[in-house]
Amino acid sequence: MKKLTLCIALAASGFAVVAPAQQTPVGQTKSLSHAIHAVDDLDTTLAFYRDVFGIEGKAQEFANPAVPLLTNAPGVTLRLSMVGLPGGTRFELTHFKGVERQPGEAKYTDPGAASLVLYVRDIDVLLAAAKKASATIVTTGGAPIEIPTAKGRARSIVFRDPDGFFLQLVEQAPAAGAPEGNVHRVSLAFTMEDAGATKSFYTGMMGIELAGSSTFTKDAALAKLVGAPADVEFRQLAGTLPPSTAVEFTEFRGVPRSKFHLRVRDPGAPAMAVQVTNIEGMVAQMKAAGVNLISTNGELVDFGNGVHNIFVEDPNGMNIELFERAAAPQAPPR
Repeated sequence: MKKLTLCIALAASGFAVVAPAQQTPVGQTKSLSHAIHAVDDLDTTLAFYRDVFGIEGKAQEFANPAVPLLTNAPGVTLRLSMVGLPGGTRFELTHFKGVERQPGEAKYTDPGAASLVLYVRDIDVLLAAAKKASATIVTTGGAPIEIPTAKGRARSIVFRDPDGFFLQLVEQAPAAGAPEGNVHRVSLAFTMEDAGATKSFYTGMMGIELAGSSTFTKDAALAKLVGAPADVEFRQLAGTLPPSTAVEFTEFRGVPRSKFHLRVRDPGAPAMAVQVTNIEGMVAQMKAAGVNLISTNGELVDFGNGVHNIFVEDPNGMNIELFERAAAPQAPPR
């Protein structure tokens, strides 16, 4: 299992892992379809990713009549861009229109905050482009700092995109066969409210194995990286979203925190779309556990083409789109 930047120091410490979730999932996560980021203006955000990272995206209207039911927003329309990132991860930028929206920004230490971690060959080139694009630097001091990683110390920095979404750069030599270009790998990072509740949700109900330390620790460099006080404590869980996207969750202690939860349509709202099996059983299990079911009336939506989906809220305030695709009918034997 690959460990991400913030959890390296803890993994090396040998602390006991967080106790496993007690419940057994009735469904399973089949794959991460894509990370989602709601934007204030799609053209502005696409221009930022193009100018800073050289990542191209094409805007398109998404005229599916089930979108208002899925997002619990009557009258809403959707314009989006599905952006391909190095390594195969997809990043969907969503621009909802036709309804009232309330933009929001989290502090990195707030539960529900989300970050895209980009492993790069040359951090200085990208940082210069980010500054030229007026990105807000989060890292204390505004310059890359050295942090511990599995491959030794590496330079890293955190800044925001135009909608307040966190982006972390890690300067690291690429593995053999890595994609060309400055960005050669991507992972996901989220801030959690409580490790036990997060493990119960993702491992106990979605079947995603997460492991990490049960003990809080300190690291001044990592605190500086995310713009937190030097004496902040944290602990983490890490795992893999099938088939191969690394993910980490960090819980902070000793700093004021406010759960960050926006509606699906609100600019700055992060989310993930996850393909699952037995979605009816999984949603029933979540409902029994008190999980907030966001979609209209808390019911599955027929999205067309054999897809049924629903938005739910994880324990940290982040929106998760669960979907199941019906198997293609088998041709009759000859």
